[in-house]
Amino acid sequence: MITGFRTIKKVTTEEIHMRDPFVFTDHQAKKYYLFGTSFADGCGDEEPIFEVYVGSDLQHWEGPYVAFQPPKGFWGVRHYWAPEVFKIDEKYYMFATCKGGIGEHRGTGILVSDHPAGPYTPHSEQAITPENWECLDGTYYEDRDGQRWMVFCHEWTQEYEGKIKAIRLTSDLKNSFGEPVEILNAIDMPWIRPFGDPRIEKEGYLTDAPFMYEAGNGDLLLLWSSYSIPNYGDQGLGGYTVAIARSRSGKIEGPWEHDPDLLMDRNAGHSSLFHTLDGQLHLATHYPDTPHGHERPLFLRVTEKNDGLGIERIE
Repeated sequence: MITGFRTIKKVTTEEIHMRDPFVFTDHQAKKYYLFGTSFADGCGDEEPIFEVYVGSDLQHWEGPYVAFQPPKGFWGVRHYWAPEVFKIDEKYYMFATCKGGIGEHRGTGILVSDHPAGPYTPHSEQAITPENWECLDGTYYEDRDGQRWMVFCHEWTQEYEGKIKAIRLTSDLKNSFGEPVEILNAIDMPWIRPFGDPRIEKEGYLTDAPFMYEAGNGDLLLLWSSYSIPNYGDQGLGGYTVAIARSRSGKIEGPWEHDPDLLMDRNAGHSSLFHTLDGQLHLATHYPDTPHGHERPLFLRVTEKNDGLGIERIE
């Protein structure tokens, strides 16, 4: 692990300001590596980076260490968002969202390392989401036939109706190919409300944070986040939420259907799943979503039911 300009400290989960947390469990080293959106746009003369915290439980951490320091000329210049790490072919690959330079779109590219904590180096030459699309939050999935995919969001800032799509990856993870498969259109959800950003004077139906999970019953589940209307979910907050789409065929091509009940409607979201060192399934999410500046990682135990997932409640 490498250090940067930020002081390495021992901290608890509640002390880490982070959005979009993602936990990689290293069963061999008996360590957890916590990634997320933290130093996303740099500060002063410091460039944006991806950071990592390391711990042996889910409460006590050491960091932040530098997981990725962009080299000169790297395609991503800001908006270092939502890193996710996967072990593939005995290496570690970070799916990383960045915004390109003037005239270039946001997208997700792939970095590589020999260690889960990094340091990571560029693997794909640029974002491998479609070049002319505004995209974010790419995640990895390998289907039962061995085809590798990136599942990502086609942004509401470009589309108005945010969508989640999947695109095939070459076996070396350096490029994508073929026409993307559309998994969902946000506007079709009965619980969703428009999201507005006054800074850019735009409104639309947002999609965030796709994450794939193969359920024991054979369903392929997709977790994702957006904003719900008031009085829909169990708390009726009308805030950031987590929904589930499912492909009962187990295939990424679907057909896809959408659970009527939200997995979580508690001003929390951008979630992923991981197994703890003792094999328990957990959800990583940030809570609360607002007010901004208060976001912290939150880890909740998940139980898999016959036809869905159940989580501990946020009180």
